[in-house]
Amino acid sequence: MGSCFRIHKEREEEERNFLENGGLLLEELITSFNGRSNPFRLFSKQELKRATKNYHQDGLLHQDGLHKWYKGTYEDRAISVKKLIVGYAPQKDIGWCINEVVVASHMNNHKNVLKLLGCCLETQAPTLVFEFAANGCLSYHIFEEELSPSYLSWESRLRIATEIADAVAYLHNGTSKLIVHRAINSYTILLDEHYVAKLFEFRLSISIPLGQTHVDGNLSSWYIGSIAPESNGTWRFTEKSDVYSYGVVLFEILTGKRVLNILKEIYGVVESSSWQVNRSFILADDNENDIRVYLRANIVKGNTEQLMACAELAIRCVKVNPEERPSMIEAAKELRRISRFQHDSL
Repeated sequence: MGSCFRIHKEREEEERNFLENGGLLLEELITSFNGRSNPFRLFSKQELKRATKNYHQDGLLHQDGLHKWYKGTYEDRAISVKKLIVGYAPQKDIGWCINEVVVASHMNNHKNVLKLLGCCLETQAPTLVFEFAANGCLSYHIFEEELSPSYLSWESRLRIATEIADAVAYLHNGTSKLIVHRAINSYTILLDEHYVAKLFEFRLSISIPLGQTHVDGNLSSWYIGSIAPESNGTWRFTEKSDVYSYGVVLFEILTGKRVLNILKEIYGVVESSSWQVNRSFILADDNENDIRVYLRANIVKGNTEQLMACAELAIRCVKVNPEERPSMIEAAKELRRISRFQHDSL
């Protein structure tokens, strides 16, 4: 008798979650992108339990502060399932999940975006289902200290940098609204089985209202070193804020060093409590030549002309004045031009 009552209560909760999450999702889909959305599948709670073997620990891929990512199998296809950690479900987090579904569904047509397959609305907050990216985060493959057997060559790094630029350019220009990602870093870029780049993590993405030049929105956390100077503290974002964050990723790709280590080596600051506030930007108004010297000394091995041209592009992307940064379309075009260079290696 007790088990029947428990099952009944669980079903009631699932139905309530479905209605509440579904209502929020429908409302957001209607108000976003002129009511148009790409179709995606609604998964049941039981389907995802079976796909992940009841979220078995062996299938845990990644965990951040709010979510766990699990590998699963559905209809003979590998999938990744993004599930809110039990105990977390404030309205803000549910809103972020809904936002991610809406934005990701509109980005599904781009080959360098992690494809959203669908979601489950029966859980406390929507559980999201994506394609599986077999090689994990870009960060696993570009940093010297990782000593990964799949440490990427310069040729692969340049291709991936171009693919990321394409994805961000599409985010900015490919839909009816200009969307700012706000969380571009080497941990929000995945690599599939062929090392093709896949941008993901759209929960913090936000559109700039028509007729406006920026959007305001506080972020409680950030990958330190990736936030643009004009957004630091003001939480005011434009597409050029994304360009800055992309430029930081390009610095990491070029050097094989994390941005925190780059900042320490450039400015010689050790105490994290001091440099996070005062030295969290790569470029100052008067040190471009110093940055060029640093890049030349710390750049990965590869085609000399390509490397130095990419270094110049990276410097342009992290300019203090956002107006001096290129657009992401311009950056993507420049990277394609650079890829055609055929000179000697360092």
